[in-house]
Parts: sequence; structure tokens; C-alpha cells
Amino acid sequence: MTGGELHPWMWFAPENSEVLIVGTFPTAERNRAYDFFYPNIANRFWKIMSRLSGIELQYFAGNDAVNERKNILRQLKVAVTDMGKTVLRHDGSSLDEKLVPVEYMDILGIVDKNPRITKLLFTSDKAAKWFDRYLSEKNIRHKFPVAKRPVNSVIEYKNIKLKLAILYSPSPRAASITFEKLVEIYGSYIINQV
Repeated sequence: MTGGELHPWMWFAPENSEVLIVGTFPTAERNRAYDFFYPNIANRFWKIMSRLSGIELQYFAGNDAVNERKNILRQLKVAVTDMGKTVLRHDGSSLDEKLVPVEYMDILGIVDKNPRITKLLFTSDKAAKWFDRYLSEKNIRHKFPVAKRPVNSVIEYKNIKLKLAILYSPSPRAASITFEKLVEIYGSYIINQV
């Protein structure tokens, strides 16, 4: 399969990143307020990260918004990427169900370049499923257990244990969980190092 939409930012990892947050693929371009991860201002991701870092969000468009969000990630020692490097987007939709991966992001390559990363947090079940398929392409067997979120797992990679967790989506479509509960869960994995 060839063609498709290439990821616009690939990944961002501040120096000394310890956690890698992995989504599926960016929202459709018409929904983007700035050119960086989670650019739909209705998404709760940056509100969560802002609360955890203590850096109040002041910018919601353009380069100032991007720089502010990169500073939040630096403060938290958090890297961010998506599983999809290239995807087919059906009907111009941003829904995970309408995205078909053509090529996966090289998640283990990101870990290799950032050796302090020991934890991968997935923002959706779809991102976690794509990760398992990516691992199978690398001849690494893994399957997340069926459990209530957060779902925890681990893989051995180059003599280290990478902790994995599927958290709740920060998408406004996943409004079944409150903002305060999202902050608590993300904080337990990022700040408290569960």
C-alpha cells in the first residue's frame, strides 16, 4: 500500500525525556489551531499537561502556542509522538476508526535515541493495538491484557523493561471520564512514576 498522509511533526522529545506519550495520528488539518501535537483546542491533552506542569496555557494559536507546549513537555520530561507515520484518512475524518495505518512510527527508534525513556503511555486503545502490530513487525510478541483502564503491561527491549500503559483518551469525544480524573491518572504515571 502506498500514498497516504504523512505525519506532520513525527515526534518531539526534550532532552532527558523519561516518558513517551503515544497517540494515533493528528486531527484533520481543518481542526488544527497550531502545528504541533494535539492541535485541536477542544482536546483536553494540553489542559492536563498544563495542570501537571504548573505552566498555565496562554497561547492557543501559532508558534507561541507550539513553544509554550514544548516548554510544558520539557518541564515534565515527556516526549510525544503518534503510532501512525503515514495513514489513509477516510472521509477527511479525525476519528481513529477512519484512520488506516500505512506505515508505523519507529517507536523503539525513538526510545533508542532517548535512552532515559522507560515508560510508554498510550492515549487510546487504537494506538495500543497499532503498537502491538508494530512490535509484531519487529518480531516482538506482545499483547495488552484485557482489563479496565489504565491497562498496564511491560516488554523487554535491549535488556531494559519498558513499562506500557493504556490511559484514557483526552479527546472531547471520550467525555465519559472527568477532567479531574484524567489529571489524576496522567499525573500518577508522569509525576508519581507508577
